[in-house]
Amino acid sequence: MKTARSTYYAWVAGREARAARRQADEALAHEITVIHLASRRNHGVPRVTAELRRQGWPVNHKRVARVMRARHRREQPAHAAAV
Repeated sequence: MKTARSTYYAWVAGREARAARRQADEALAHEITVIHLASRRNHGVPRVTAELRRQGWPVNHKRVARVMRARHRREQPAHAAAV
């Protein structure tokens, strides 16, 4: 392999950080699922992010979107108005 030795050691040193981030994302995914189901699957990323912040989670909308996308959590499509 033509990889610098420092790259390998940086990757090894980052294992714990990646594991901690993965564990935090799992906990966040659980909270997102609870909020999402409580809203009858109507809340999208902005509302879920707002609710998480109200509960004390320091989250960004981009992180919530990434976790929701990874777990396939989507809001229900809006129904067309009867004409």
